[in-house]
Amino acid sequence: MIGNNQIAEIHAVMGSSGGGKTTHAKSRIMKKKRRRTIVWSPKETIDNYAGWWPGSVVCTSAAEVLDVVRAAGPRGSFHIVFRPSLRRQADEAQFGAVCQIALAAKQLLFVVDELHTVTKATHSVDGWGKLVMMGRGYGIEIWGMSQRPASMDKDFLGNASTIHTRRLSYPEDAKTVARSLGVKQADVSGLSGYMWIERNNQTGQITRG
Repeated sequence: MIGNNQIAEIHAVMGSSGGGKTTHAKSRIMKKKRRRTIVWSPKETIDNYAGWWPGSVVCTSAAEVLDVVRAAGPRGSFHIVFRPSLRRQADEAQFGAVCQIALAAKQLLFVVDELHTVTKATHSVDGWGKLVMMGRGYGIEIWGMSQRPASMDKDFLGNASTIHTRRLSYPEDAKTVARSLGVKQADVSGLSGYMWIERNNQTGQITRG
């Protein structure tokens, strides 16, 4: 479905390494059958997002992503995993281009792991900003995950339909997430093991586990 009557599907998942954020995201994402997916995966050799969907294509340039999307056509299926170089300037440029491709392709799932590696608290690349702002109208579901939420762009957190956090070790990260959740910083700082807090921004409901 295309149009502004679509419910926002923008999900933020934060937590220190080993806290269970990827497992949580996978359990939610895989509840639906997915025909068109793009995943930004800086730790692909460890995380293996390509294994989530058989037939996934691992790309290392925006040009490769564009080739796969074009070959699929407007209604065809594709599963793309982008493995960045971990050189920030180059990755930001590639990330912006991939976001633009996703927006043009429409009707897909877009997952970004370690979002803080390609955005900053005060800045996000143009393509990402457009995807977050306009993706809902083009049938795009977005998941963004990070170990360092204080270093993520505020446009994403400000537009998130759900915010989910696991334990966070750095006080500034706990402060940022607590403010977004609408809870006390001590509540976030007190999380341990696989404990979590989640806020549904469409209903205002806060749940804990």
